[in-house]
Amino acid sequence: MTAYLKTLSEGLRTYGVDTPVSVVDLDRLEQNCVRAMRGSDASLNRRLVAKSLPCLPLLDHIRGLIPTSGVMTFSESMLLALLEAEPETDHLIGKPLPVNSAARVLKAHPDAAERVQWLIDTQERLHAYLTLAAETQSSLRLSLELDVGLHRGGFYPDQVADVVQKITLHPKAQLAGVMGYEAHLAKLPSILRRRASHISADTFMRAVTELPNSGAGLCLNTGGSLTFQSYGANEVANEVAFGSILVKPGDFDHATTQGFQPAAFIATPVLKTMPGNSLPGLDFLPRNKMDLAIFGGHFLAQPIFPDGFGYSSIFGRSSNQEVWTGPKSADVAAGDVALLRPTQSEAVLNQFGLLLAVRGGQVIDEWKCLPN
Repeated sequence: MTAYLKTLSEGLRTYGVDTPVSVVDLDRLEQNCVRAMRGSDASLNRRLVAKSLPCLPLLDHIRGLIPTSGVMTFSESMLLALLEAEPETDHLIGKPLPVNSAARVLKAHPDAAERVQWLIDTQERLHAYLTLAAETQSSLRLSLELDVGLHRGGFYPDQVADVVQKITLHPKAQLAGVMGYEAHLAKLPSILRRRASHISADTFMRAVTELPNSGAGLCLNTGGSLTFQSYGANEVANEVAFGSILVKPGDFDHATTQGFQPAAFIATPVLKTMPGNSLPGLDFLPRNKMDLAIFGGHFLAQPIFPDGFGYSSIFGRSSNQEVWTGPKSADVAAGDVALLRPTQSEAVLNQFGLLLAVRGGQVIDEWKCLPN
């Protein structure tokens, strides 16, 4: 890994990286896409999670490798940008948006009524969206958030029939599907996971049986980056989501993802190197360490290059010029490019507005990111 990171760092320095920037390795990304396709059942639709892959050229590159049913979108600003750029993409909203957000989107893009599945999680939100549909005379597509064990909100199976009836009886609303997110399954200890997995699958199935024609023709979404491999043709669900796993940030190191490679990085210049740097207030004590200061800091990421460096426990975290500590003999100089591995991709890959696409350790393109 050290040789790979050194090559990447040198390529970024040669390119002229002089401020913090996000980086995606296309070679690794493409290998991850192939693995994701092989690991998911061919009978399932795949939806890309836009917040985890927040860059239109990145989404387009992945869609050249993975046939998709649409994207999962989580914010008004990102939805507006994608609706403007892509006239036909289907959007499943990944979290319930305040109805005012939906109203603004519909005002800017009236055709969003046909292109967006708005997520409904409570009776109150259902009432608000049905009112919006009547006021705007827009036939809104509504999907139901299901609580399948994560307990972060949503409907239980015994509530679904009533909600479905209210939607189907409304002249300006249509049922689009359901989403049952079960991110807890991969994180539970094994002693609890088997039971929780059974409960999740049973809950999803019971909810779907309450849909017209048991959900035939609707979007039945479940499964994410850590669980998509669990679903197949015999499952009730007909769609899973691919997001962070395709670039594999640190939070997605898991037993189910061992074959995937980290493909996303943060690169930032080294501003200063300070071999044998004295500790503040302890100037008289010799110290066999090197401190270096990077441009920026306090990123949602962990230092991975130069090798052997980590956050300084003495200087603490800083968003201005964060100090890393490592071996005094390290071969690093001001102007070199330091690398970090993000812990997550959402709100990280697009934080600098630009994503550098790399192949073979060399930058081949600059991609503009989507807003958060």
